[in-house]
Amino acid sequence: MKRDMMYLIAGLAALFLQTTVLSHLPVKPDLVLILVVCLGLSQEAFSGVVLAFMLGCLTDVFAGSTPGFFALTKTIVFLLAYVARGRLFFDDSLARAGLVFIAAFMEVSIFLFFVNLRSATAIPVASMGRLALGSVLLTTLAAPFCFPLLTRTGIVLWEQGER
Repeated sequence: MKRDMMYLIAGLAALFLQTTVLSHLPVKPDLVLILVVCLGLSQEAFSGVVLAFMLGCLTDVFAGSTPGFFALTKTIVFLLAYVARGRLFFDDSLARAGLVFIAAFMEVSIFLFFVNLRSATAIPVASMGRLALGSVLLTTLAAPFCFPLLTRTGIVLWEQGER
């Protein structure tokens, strides 16, 4: 229970950073996505799904997006990381960053799909692709710096020692 609260507090801190400190950037890293990947690699299924869903709901509130969109995508990202941890080795930060890249790319793809589905006018693919690729790359580049921070603060405890 204590660790679950730590994840929620870390999620609120990440959202605060994204909406205040990083708000002047045209493209921002998705710090909550990194936290959800850590959640998928270190938590049990039920508590992890609930936390990922709650972090997604908080992201929906802070982003002002379609209600439930980020709740859905963060839960899918958690499930991806949870399934991957049983099949692949994530012993170093670069392997985890690769998983963050896949998760960020998947989330952006779902976002672009829904934007095109709901939009009455065609949105230029080049402009959407540039923003999406920038977000995916920044999130991937931020991940190796976030993992040690989350480990040192005790928020993330890897399953087998200091993964």
